Amino acid sequence: MRKLIYEGHILTNSEGLTDTLKLIIGTQSRIGSLFELRRQVNFYQELGVLPPLRVSLLAAKTAKNDSGKKIGKAPSTKRGKSN
Repeated sequence: MRKLIYEGHILTNSEGLTDTLKLIIGTQSRIGSLFELRRQVNFYQELGVLPPLRVSLLAAKTAKNDSGKKIGKAPSTKRGKSN
């Protein structure tokens, strides 16, 4: 299997060739040459209709998980008065 990454999108060919590639965006899949699929990605980017990339979704999820963690206070080094 041949995989190419273009602008965060994965283009694949199950036969290991690069003459025709498959691009999956959301629920749609396109098959064509590298030139044609690059034009498709650029066109959709200009329209602003591309779904978020997996990488950006993963980064957002990681950031959300990190912000949800509670950071405890460091133990106090001051000692209270003893009677």
